[in-house]
Amino acid sequence: MPVVTAVWHGAVYGRTTNGNVILDARTGADRATPKLAPFLVNAYVGIEDRGHSMSLMRSTG
Repeated sequence: MPVVTAVWHGAVYGRTTNGNVILDARTGADRATPKLAPFLVNAYVGIEDRGHSMSLMRSTG
């Protein structure tokens, strides 16, 4: 079961013991396996806080 970090336009972003995941909010199916688990997502970017720095990724959804 993933720890949900963000939700945006039908995509659920989170992390599991096996890594990060993006799920389809309606079906629960995997959409992607990203390098990040962002806490903030908009139409263009997801942002992950890594303590002393921030990392960005292109959003899915």
